[in-house]
Amino acid sequence: MTSHLALNEISRDERRQLQDELRTPEQVSKVMRRAQSGSTRDQFLIGYAFASGIGEPQDFAQALSWYERAANRSEPAAMTELGRAYAHGEGILPNYQTALLWFRRAAADGYAPAQTDLGLMYLEGMGLTRDGAGAVMWWQKAAQQEYAPAQSNLGVAFLNGFGVAPDAQRAVHWFQKAAAAGFATAQFNLASCYELGQGVPQDFATAAKWYRSAAMQGQAEAQNNLALLYQAGRGVPADATEALRLYLLAAGNGNPKAYVNLAQLFHSGVGVTRDSAQAYTWLAIAAASGEDVGQALDIEAAQLSAKDLSDAQGSAAAWIEQHHLNPIPRALASSTPGSHSAN
Repeated sequence: MTSHLALNEISRDERRQLQDELRTPEQVSKVMRRAQSGSTRDQFLIGYAFASGIGEPQDFAQALSWYERAANRSEPAAMTELGRAYAHGEGILPNYQTALLWFRRAAADGYAPAQTDLGLMYLEGMGLTRDGAGAVMWWQKAAQQEYAPAQSNLGVAFLNGFGVAPDAQRAVHWFQKAAAAGFATAQFNLASCYELGQGVPQDFATAAKWYRSAAMQGQAEAQNNLALLYQAGRGVPADATEALRLYLLAAGNGNPKAYVNLAQLFHSGVGVTRDSAQAYTWLAIAAASGEDVGQALDIEAAQLSAKDLSDAQGSAAAWIEQHHLNPIPRALASSTPGSHSAN
């Protein structure tokens, strides 16, 4: 079972709020005028508009320029976005030291998103020695402000013993707080705890409830895991049609395990019509994403005529192109572990 950290990014709710402020050309024009007049909040907003392509053509150089103007006047959101840009190389060469500088400035001002991101830098050893205890310290500061991503990350720390003694019950406590606030990553992590009985009695129905909450927000691994529950009839009535729907949603959202599960579904024909061509197609997509499915591909290929095999390969290639998946050569796919879903 894999629990997930909240990654360095603007949260769903924060993104929605920013988009509301940039919804129309008139709003963008007003924000630009205020930014040009020196409003640091609006300078940050214009930076976000350029970074995301909302109301302005996407232009990372312009985004960084506006973020820097606001950050140099201590606007915490702009400092945090600069830190993220330098940490991930968005529109600029990665520079962990500069990322740390901006995160620390905003974190010292008590800005919870920066404190959360700084904790991730400590945990991952990005620009400094790995320091789990330091990560937990920053997440605790942000969690005290009821910042859900930090609360969720504290749950991961307690579940896995990152910088603290492992304590599954405390992990569940933090997951519950963040999940109740609507944070999808925490909802997924909490569902995983109920599915496995980590820190709580095993309860498939409650696991399905929280997977569903995360799945409705587009969390791909929650969609995949909820599909597994429907397929097996654990905590929910067995429903192959609903399982198929959820697997397809998860696959569309880029979950590699869903590709494999779809292939297995069409290979077995349990609840669906057995279809070796469909099974091959999903295995080829899984292989392109790095899943070790070479042997299964060969088995399915042996069931197909030359034409059906060619058609299945074409379908996989079209899906990969449509979903902008960067294929991994098959020679590498078998040796490259995929990101493991909870299942």
